[in-house]
Amino acid sequence: MLKDNEKFEDLEYNGLEIIQHKDGYRFTSDAVLLANSVKVLPGQRVVDLGTGSGIIAIIIAAKTRAKLVYGVEIQSRLADMAQRSAEHNGLTDRIKIVNCPMQQADKLIGSGFDVVVCNPPYEKALDTDTPTEKDICKREQLVSLEQVIASAQTLLKFGGTFYIINKAKRLAEIIYYMKQKGIEPKKITLIQPKADKDIDTAIIEGKKGGKPSLTVPRPLVVYREDGGLTDEARRLYGK
Repeated sequence: MLKDNEKFEDLEYNGLEIIQHKDGYRFTSDAVLLANSVKVLPGQRVVDLGTGSGIIAIIIAAKTRAKLVYGVEIQSRLADMAQRSAEHNGLTDRIKIVNCPMQQADKLIGSGFDVVVCNPPYEKALDTDTPTEKDICKREQLVSLEQVIASAQTLLKFGGTFYIINKAKRLAEIIYYMKQKGIEPKKITLIQPKADKDIDTAIIEGKKGGKPSLTVPRPLVVYREDGGLTDEARRLYGK
């Protein structure tokens, strides 16, 4: 199951483990935060765009009664890791990994999905013809923010829900592109690492074809001063 320089990492939920490469790109706490924020009803179908090693797809499949979760990943090594992690956790009946650009995913998996979720690259692309695996995960080397949201719009059914996490500095762009693509922002969750730190990221939830009505609850503070999770974060993670 494991290949060279790989290891299993405990996800601290029902014995779940995920394969991670010791030197390659690793999932971040933002992906875990996003996955635990997604609401999926029994029998719904979900797409995780840019699934990486599969962390969001695995958490959603394990914690909800989703009928099917597609993980779309352009990088073949990461897609292979995600597939093997799904197999290791006995979730291949409900998780399907697709190795393709998210801009072309609808041609392979169709459309009409209930939920689309994405933890996209946060930063603008580097001027290079040879981006590394980490560059592709962190920067818009192969997909722009606008293309991410356009892909979600294509995959979602009317009334379907879109979830995206990104740096707070890109909120204006996200709202602009969502409204441009017909996905109405419905809720913005602002995130502070600690109570004395500035808001640095945000989760935006939108509805395809929804009517304008935006909720902004009080910010989510993730960590206490001693480094432990706050009560609110623990409730979100189901701990």
